[in-house]
Amino acid sequence: MEFRVLGPLEVIDDGEPLPLGGAKQRALLAVLLLHANTVVSRNRLIDELWGTSPPETAQTALQVNISQLRKRLGREAISTRAPGYAINVERGELDLDRFEELVSAASGRSPHDAAKRTRLEEARLSVLEQRVDADLRLGGGSELVPELERLVVEHPLRERLRGQLMLALYRAGRQADSLDVYRRGRRALAEELGLEPDEALQRLEKAILVHDPSLSATTPVDEERGRAGSEVRVLPDAVALVDADEERVVGSVPVGRRPVAVTVGFGSIWVANADDGTVSRIDPDRREVVRTIGIGAPAVDLAVGPDALWVANGSEGTVSRIDPDAEAVVDTIDLRGSSELAWNAVYAVEAGADAIWVAVGPHHVARIDPLTGEPMAFTDMGNVPVGVVSDGRALWVATMAGRAVRLELSTRAPTVEVPIGSPVAIASGAEAIWVSGREQIWRIDSGTAAVTQTIMIGQRLMGLRAAEDVVWAADNGGGTVIRIDPGTGLVAGSVAVGHAPTDLVWTEGTIWVSVQGERAM
Repeated sequence: MEFRVLGPLEVIDDGEPLPLGGAKQRALLAVLLLHANTVVSRNRLIDELWGTSPPETAQTALQVNISQLRKRLGREAISTRAPGYAINVERGELDLDRFEELVSAASGRSPHDAAKRTRLEEARLSVLEQRVDADLRLGGGSELVPELERLVVEHPLRERLRGQLMLALYRAGRQADSLDVYRRGRRALAEELGLEPDEALQRLEKAILVHDPSLSATTPVDEERGRAGSEVRVLPDAVALVDADEERVVGSVPVGRRPVAVTVGFGSIWVANADDGTVSRIDPDRREVVRTIGIGAPAVDLAVGPDALWVANGSEGTVSRIDPDAEAVVDTIDLRGSSELAWNAVYAVEAGADAIWVAVGPHHVARIDPLTGEPMAFTDMGNVPVGVVSDGRALWVATMAGRAVRLELSTRAPTVEVPIGSPVAIASGAEAIWVSGREQIWRIDSGTAAVTQTIMIGQRLMGLRAAEDVVWAADNGGGTVIRIDPGTGLVAGSVAVGHAPTDLVWTEGTIWVSVQGERAM
């Protein structure tokens, strides 16, 4: 058996990769392998898997994951030794050990020294890349070229450095040299690794070819002009970046075809692209897509759980679980039902600490166990559920019958039905549930279940997000995002993003808005 931790986590048995299950199993295996043949305490493993706030069931969940790993690797692979567990690895089975032995043999130093040097060098390069990114954001160009040329020669397969050099050359008026740097990098990746450049580098090459205005240097003077009213162009099928304080568009990130949902989690912005069946992962600091994950189904909604991103797959009738570390789909749960004539569509998904809730046709809400991926229960809503959200105490479901229904988390039984109009989206805020219709927004007091505000907008609303002091709505018909004062129930501002916004989320003062090319019907 062969264990690989340098790169994506893999276990190879008789030349074939073994399935490793979900994020928790993979993380558990990685921690054990990094301490191979050494006992790792249960408390240490729980800290690594759940951080400072483990669930009450952490001990049980740890035992379940250990049991599942033993089924995959063999019972003798993991030993129980006080005060925890140890994975038994023979010499030559772990790629990290082989790597350190080879480096130490070449340098005449111990494997410990070699590993330490490798980690320090990686950390040094990462900090250096971040510094160059900051220089580029401040308008840097030609003055960065000599340093970056040297670094790219030293690290020819490091794509982030190559992209930085391409941008610096372009800003120095050397477009041809910039494109040549891309071609040489592409050739090196193909010859050394058999790979194509990553998506970010490919998009940069295309932007340089068409002289995309977004590549121009932005200086402090430019930023002052922007505050005075300059506009950033938002392309269709993109995510617009809106400064929440100044209420202006400050950037745009191209994504897949027909983005319909956006959320934040695991240090990234995630976008569901319905028409090409993908999920885009955006680095909020670099403001670019760093990974596109194929779903193979029309992704229509997203939810962030404790250790996974969950994707509702619309007419496909399934829910996918994405491991954010592996950046891949690790499980797909089939909720289509048994009918050969029509499948049950999946409309929305919500993630909690110990349950995943899915709005699924024809008129149910499914509860999925996040550890096993198994559907545990179905609640009949009596009508098509189009949205689902948790306020921490109850689950709220918006249905096509024009109702917002409250389900108790413990019993999954509907306890209250609140009459509203035809719903589009639902969100949870401070002591309130907010529901958007096509032209209005309702505020429901989550304690009394009474509608306390009906706000007429007069446009074609879609996505909705709420907090204690602000509510933002995506105005698909008007091409804007609308800010609502929850205290007065009045529209307090709007930002034009163009085209057809569908959903939004905010983090650290920035609103991320998914924007389609065509308005919803």
